[in-house]
Amino acid sequence: MHQPTDKIKRIFIYILIFLFVSTIFNFQILNSFLKLFKINKIQIKNIVYHKEFNPFLGQNIFNINKKDVMSVITKFPNIEKYKINKIYPNQISISLFETKPIGKIFKNNELFLIGSNGKTFQGIDNKNLPLIEGTLEMGKINYFLKKIQLSNFSLNKMEKLIYYPSNRWDVIFKDRTILKLPSKQIINNLKRAEILLRRKDFKSKVIDLRIKNKVILYNE
Repeated sequence: MHQPTDKIKRIFIYILIFLFVSTIFNFQILNSFLKLFKINKIQIKNIVYHKEFNPFLGQNIFNINKKDVMSVITKFPNIEKYKINKIYPNQISISLFETKPIGKIFKNNELFLIGSNGKTFQGIDNKNLPLIEGTLEMGKINYFLKKIQLSNFSLNKMEKLIYYPSNRWDVIFKDRTILKLPSKQIINNLKRAEILLRRKDFKSKVIDLRIKNKVILYNE
């Protein structure tokens, strides 16, 4: 968020000092001056979010800070980044950047999307996103999703990601191939699975990597 420059602040202070020491100073002049810096327009592209920022209207532009903006942003877990510009003397321009959905999960029988910002929010079901099962702990879910994103695998080709109490995951692909991962060395094991799946002669439907230094292939 862009803060007022020191130069603008100094000019504002100098004008106030001048008004106070001036022999023609009066409250009417002061009020007119202060009204000049009251926010009368907020520029924001998506009208869905516009009304949430309406309380800023009428406030002094110098008084709006990062904490004020964040109090509004936190209402929208689907927002990943934001940018705010103060257009002096009395306007604000706000840009909001929505997070990219990378997974989905059911909580209390309601569907939630999982964003790349690590937060969940309600939205339209996307058939290309993998469904998370076995845990609602976002720390564990986000950790595993990041590991997959560091690999060459595409989340869009995965149907389900299933967590087990032993702190490991199964990946079920849309072609019904199942990848059983151990609880440790996830990145290395994802690479091993990539090599197998790239082979033209690979025909197994289950890749079991749960036992260290062993690859077990079979068809269910």
